[in-house]
Amino acid sequence: MPDSEVEELDHKPRFIPTQLNIDHVNHGGTLFQGIQEIEAKHNAKKTPISEELVIFKVTLEEDEQADARGDYKKIFENNNLKINAIKKSNEAIVSSTPADFKEFTDKLNSYIDEKGRSQDFFQYIKSISKLDVADVQTKRLIEKKVHDQMLDMQVTLLPKLEKDVYEKMISYLLTEVKKVNGELGEDGLYYLSDNTPVLRILLPSSGVDIFTDQEIILKAEPSPFFDVSEKRNGHPIDISTLPLEVESDLGELPIVCILDNGIRFPENIENCIADRWVADGITDFTAEHGTKVASRAVFGDNLDEQVKSMKLNPRVRVIDAVIHDGISPLYEGTLVKRIQEAVKNIKVATTTFCLSFNDENPIEDYTVGNLAYEIDCLSREGINFALPTGNHKLWKVYDNLEHIADDSSSRLAAPAESFFGVTVGSITRDEHKRSMSRKRELSPFSRIGFGFSGSNKPDLVYPGGNIYRDEEKAFIAANSAAYVINNEGFLIQDFGTSYSAPLAAADIALLTQVVPNQDPLIARGLLMHHAQESEHLIENPEIFERMYGCGIGNYENAKDSYKDRATFIRKGSMSRLVKQRVRFWMPSTLSEHSKKGAPVSKVTVTCLSLSPVDKGMGSEYLRGYIDASFHMINSSGTAKTQNPKGKKGRKPWSHVHHFSQVFTVFNPGDWQIWLQLYTKPEIVEDIDYVLIVTIENLTQNDVDVHGAIENEAESRFQTLTEVQVGYEDIG
Repeated sequence: MPDSEVEELDHKPRFIPTQLNIDHVNHGGTLFQGIQEIEAKHNAKKTPISEELVIFKVTLEEDEQADARGDYKKIFENNNLKINAIKKSNEAIVSSTPADFKEFTDKLNSYIDEKGRSQDFFQYIKSISKLDVADVQTKRLIEKKVHDQMLDMQVTLLPKLEKDVYEKMISYLLTEVKKVNGELGEDGLYYLSDNTPVLRILLPSSGVDIFTDQEIILKAEPSPFFDVSEKRNGHPIDISTLPLEVESDLGELPIVCILDNGIRFPENIENCIADRWVADGITDFTAEHGTKVASRAVFGDNLDEQVKSMKLNPRVRVIDAVIHDGISPLYEGTLVKRIQEAVKNIKVATTTFCLSFNDENPIEDYTVGNLAYEIDCLSREGINFALPTGNHKLWKVYDNLEHIADDSSSRLAAPAESFFGVTVGSITRDEHKRSMSRKRELSPFSRIGFGFSGSNKPDLVYPGGNIYRDEEKAFIAANSAAYVINNEGFLIQDFGTSYSAPLAAADIALLTQVVPNQDPLIARGLLMHHAQESEHLIENPEIFERMYGCGIGNYENAKDSYKDRATFIRKGSMSRLVKQRVRFWMPSTLSEHSKKGAPVSKVTVTCLSLSPVDKGMGSEYLRGYIDASFHMINSSGTAKTQNPKGKKGRKPWSHVHHFSQVFTVFNPGDWQIWLQLYTKPEIVEDIDYVLIVTIENLTQNDVDVHGAIENEAESRFQTLTEVQVGYEDIG
């Protein structure tokens, strides 16, 4: 869909304030009491930045948003209160100079004296309060400090402060650690992409409350560690003598980078490894998990069938990026540094990376994890990450998937909450009478969504194995196992979402090679757009979405348009102040079959945008999104909005809008997708997006949808020669 098919309309948003019916004097008195408590703590607990900054919390009324455009300006910007972080949508941690804090206090006195007629922005503030340890410590840290004598703790400092402030406070905090008999841990200091410092601290539990009672600490949590799934046993089959069979030159296959504990292929398939990169500090590695993950990416889910046929058919090659020795869990800070360095060195060779690591615990709705945030930052630079949802063991407790879905501990594990990473769950490949999962149903062990702050996760599902219980023993279902090659060169059975993610990574790499300009965002969008819905319908659509996301990923389905299914693609950008109406052509060859009550055409829409993210903003992590609205021409020739009910597939503040509509009676012509960008106050730049629209024939008639669009639209839409146009009679 070229620029010529886009109509732009100026958008001039207005903010209309409402007055609250409250006792302004009493309300002001409550706020003033909070001011006094802030001053008392600030004066009593001196730090190297006490003369530069006052840090405190501002909580608005429940229906207000701290970073909404109207509130942001009248409450914060106009009073020189810098929002450094947001805990909840109405709760901000702010910093101010002592002089600006005094002026803010003077305005509050005027508000009280004038009974709300002056400085009326205070009416929207519910409380002004000092920060204490309850604002800083996570639930898991509170639980651990009760049971553990020594704690390995990660401390994230308040974002958006100056470099010299951080330098002073890091030195101060390291001194404070020693006062409570603690020390800096290994890889004890690293910086996030927004320059926020993160410290790893080892200290006795008795010192946790003392140390974390600091204005500058945003979050204190048990140090996160990431690991791969444990080793499985099986009946090995030697594959070291099987030949590779490649349709063309092996060197022309696309590349996936496997971020893991190394790859050790036997000599006959060693050429499938395009290159190797080893992180600093690693001298030896097991290659136990990485080899298995790589074999899934290279050979796909039918590896067992290839072995039976006595020839191996690689789909992609891999780069072996060794970021883990495979011996012990890896601290998050170390993992972040190694991934950043790996991407920096490898992104020229490929933009597709697979990271099959997870935390052992489900995510919490406090903030996006540091690793997920860093993955999002790298994704915005044109990198695609395939990430597993993680595995749970609830299948040992429950007998059906819906009971598992009702248990909060089935929720996905970090870094799967990454907004822009492709999060992948597992489905079974085949039926097994003793498994709770049917064919192509969610695997019993696969973690599910939603993601952080209700975001849509997972994105896709792929086969990752099947398991069942028999007399309290666990077994892998052989007909639905995830077949992998181990580091000794044998084919074995395994299971886990670790082996679903590399299938998605391979599909993304294959698509990237054939889409216009080899654009990673278009490749990701096409794979999600053309995902196949699971046939296992669940009465509760929300549970279904939490299990399967957009559906089952399929490269063959995503890469082509067909005679009876045409796909429009647009890569664009837009600003908040200009709406876009994007036209696509509905052909008469479909509309002439219009018939009430009979499905004629299905239109699927996907809009994937890459807005800025801000880890310090809590639930308001995503700083913008594009709303996609569907507009068709009805049988009377009138333009009509035709969106799914209940905002299905079109949730506000979601970076992916993905929905479809079935039509029975309609007119041909220029149908439209209306796009509008919503952003937070600090976002001024244009936002990139990919818009994909597919028109599909649902009649029993032989309708050439693709050809009709080309003829009727008179070459308005360029045929993408990079994407094949296939037909039903071609295998």
